[in-house]
Amino acid sequence: MHKLLGVCVMMFASLTGANESEFIDLSSSPHAILIRQVDSDVNDREIGLDALQKRLGHWGFEQSIRVSGHLLESTYQIIDGYSAAEMLQQHTESFKDAQGVATLFQCDGRDCGRSVQWANRVFDQRLLYGQDNDQRYWVGESTAGDPTLYVAYSAYRTEGRQYLVLQRYRLSPVAE
Repeated sequence: MHKLLGVCVMMFASLTGANESEFIDLSSSPHAILIRQVDSDVNDREIGLDALQKRLGHWGFEQSIRVSGHLLESTYQIIDGYSAAEMLQQHTESFKDAQGVATLFQCDGRDCGRSVQWANRVFDQRLLYGQDNDQRYWVGESTAGDPTLYVAYSAYRTEGRQYLVLQRYRLSPVAE
């Protein structure tokens, strides 16, 4: 735990004055291996603002927002015995403080719903399926500058198979 905290503090201390692109970039961390990156435009993508649950026979969110714009997403495998959940927490807290980002929603463990549904239905990455009690989800919104939404999700399968997904949505202006 102390080892993780020390590395996270050093790794995220550089975020002061950082730009928003660094939210999805953990390349400076020796404990995160980039395994997938997506750079695409999205139209009417649903971002959950509560637990993913089965309601009336269908999996979904009771509260969510729909966004259109540009998505930049990075998926990392967390290695060397470090915790993806702790890394998510440290990363989002440091980024919020440095960039003026407000939390819209966050959940931990079973309060998020079933991890298999997050893996398959939300992120479309089977490898994210893990233990329900060791997942974390966070959504934040920029409070200044261009409208931007940030999403982070961590999953724990085994000690050596922990994953962290970081997404940045640059939102398109809403047509009036």
